[in-house]
Amino acid sequence: MGMQVFPLLIIPALLYALIAIPSGDNVAATMASQAFAMPLPSAGAWVVTWGHLITLLSVVILFLEILKSTTPSAAQMLDNGLAVGVFIVCFVLWLLVRPFGTSEFFVIVLMSLLDFLAGSVIMTRVSQRTVQYDNAH
Repeated sequence: MGMQVFPLLIIPALLYALIAIPSGDNVAATMASQAFAMPLPSAGAWVVTWGHLITLLSVVILFLEILKSTTPSAAQMLDNGLAVGVFIVCFVLWLLVRPFGTSEFFVIVLMSLLDFLAGSVIMTRVSQRTVQYDNAH
């Protein structure tokens, strides 16, 4: 059951909190600061900020969460319930706590909502297909 019932989108939210809380009112500057840069063959540079890095991590984790939701089970139902909790906590933080009121954190909030919605829809559709297949035999 372990990782099946762990809402993975809590990882980028916690990572954001680890950066935002110490930064306080300077969180926007911290998120805009360079995490790393990589030279490109075009002689340009790909500059990745901390905000970009958290957003990229969130996209990858959202993909993993959607993959998890394709297996209907009691553990997945619990995971989807916990995903609602992650969304609610993140949404309240975004609304009420100043360092969390950034576009980067709003993307995490939106992804946590999409995780819940996609998980519900996918799990429902997969369950319906399973029931239809079982009734056919």
